[in-house]
Amino acid sequence: MLRRSLSRRLRFLLICVVMLMTISFLISTFLIIRKEEQDFVSREAEGKLIALSGDIEKSFEGYTELSVLVMMEDSFQYFLRADQSDVDAGIINDAKRDIQTILSVTTGVDCVYVFRKDGTYVCTKGSLFEIVDPNYTEENWSRVVLDQRGKPIEYINGSGALRRINDQPFISIERAVYDMNNQHLSGYMMMLISGNVVEHSVMNSGNANTCVMGLNGSYIAGNSDLLELYSPKLSGHEVTQYITRLNGENVVVSGMRVGNKPMMMISVTPIRGVFFPEQTAMILLFLLAMIVFCFIMVGRFTYRNITHPINKLANSMEVGDDRDGLSTIDFPLPDNELGKLKDSYNSMIRKIRELFDELLAKEQSVQRAEMRVLQEQIKPHFLYNTIGTISALALESGSEEVSSALETMGRFYRNFLSKGDREITLEKEVTIVRDYLALQKLRYGEILQDEYSISQGVENCIVPKLILQPLVENSIYHGIRQKGEPGVIKISAFIEDEDLHISVYDNGVGMDKEAIAKLAKGGKNISGEENSFGLWGTIERVRYFSHRNNVVRIESEEGEFTRIELVMPVVRSSEGSGNV
Repeated sequence: MLRRSLSRRLRFLLICVVMLMTISFLISTFLIIRKEEQDFVSREAEGKLIALSGDIEKSFEGYTELSVLVMMEDSFQYFLRADQSDVDAGIINDAKRDIQTILSVTTGVDCVYVFRKDGTYVCTKGSLFEIVDPNYTEENWSRVVLDQRGKPIEYINGSGALRRINDQPFISIERAVYDMNNQHLSGYMMMLISGNVVEHSVMNSGNANTCVMGLNGSYIAGNSDLLELYSPKLSGHEVTQYITRLNGENVVVSGMRVGNKPMMMISVTPIRGVFFPEQTAMILLFLLAMIVFCFIMVGRFTYRNITHPINKLANSMEVGDDRDGLSTIDFPLPDNELGKLKDSYNSMIRKIRELFDELLAKEQSVQRAEMRVLQEQIKPHFLYNTIGTISALALESGSEEVSSALETMGRFYRNFLSKGDREITLEKEVTIVRDYLALQKLRYGEILQDEYSISQGVENCIVPKLILQPLVENSIYHGIRQKGEPGVIKISAFIEDEDLHISVYDNGVGMDKEAIAKLAKGGKNISGEENSFGLWGTIERVRYFSHRNNVVRIESEEGEFTRIELVMPVVRSSEGSGNV
């Protein structure tokens, strides 16, 4: 069932991938073709705008050169140079006639105005224009033009001094005129170019959807309907384009400035499938076929070399509920990644078996240790009754100290045997040790002292039961007593780095390095007493409780001291606790 499911999923995946690739191909082809069409239209529109800009600039360069010829005429210069009293109709007519002779080579110039500094002027066609300020003297001339020191400047519909009577658009080329002899300012010239000159250039460009306008959006030539598309963003020196929808169809809107002239152009080019990248489409189709073929080959290869062997491998990896159910794989596989997987699995099974055995051995060891503790204990009911009877007899005979000792021993064994719990609070554990040492001091007297340093907040921490009493017993019998001098036992507990640290210190005979190393590694019978539960059992129980090996730290110096520190995770009891 698993084999069929995996195979079906693989086939379903391949079909989905092929369908996704086909859809992606169709969408990509459509987008690529559309992008190519847009790019083609954009490049075509850009080329036409650049060509039109060059044509308009070339035309105005010719008119600029024509204005230079006008200024070089003798009658023109004499008109400007003559004294105001000498200027009469003859001088004005001579200048007008010579200017018209020069202008006869072109039809694009509507009119030429030449102003003297005193406001007297010559006009070649006064019927087309009128002067806004009749007294057009030097004070009224454009300061922008004067600052150019004779260089020409173009204005759309003039610089404000003139207006065309029929309001048709025109372009004025204005320049300050300087005397050829002394280079002093002598006059001001305006050459008024008809908007038809620009219209003629637009018609020659072959693009009817083009409009030439001033930088402020005023109409000059071309399709006036495009004035609504005016935007200062389209007046850059480089072609600016964007795609929009106009009159129900997608179009490319292009715009740029005409050189340094105060004019800009806007054109609209429809996107109507004028370009189809057939070669690109064929390449994409070939790639799609190759991808589909590759996926088919990958599917066959995956089934033969991965899916089918994995199904057999999975069937061989069925695990039972116990240790015997952990069997290795003896199914032959090729020497590749699957073969390595088989070897890794077999190695893992062997390791799990070892861990099984080790865990079972530890559990049995802890159980044996606890059984040995219980075997050394007396039946609780009989023990409590016997101690109570002896205590009552002691009181009747006047032996109060004996009675107190028996009460202490009774309390000790009640805590020692309390309900058979494996784990108790640190507070109860310390209480057991206190009672135990109280009984030992009855025997050893003043030579045995005990001190406690229990940090605030550790009393309700859970610890394995009876982990301190064996350490304290070891300190008495194998440390202080063998030294033959008064001794002290210090018990401390604190929390550090989220671990509970409990240490037992004695100033007894200490241990050598070999004994310390053996004990830290889990060696038995350090004291030499075969039947003693001793330190080894305590350390093993703490390791079992903590689920880690590094639970003991031993410091000792022969003849000086021994400190055994137990480290275990902090586990708190839900019940409250008083002071230890």
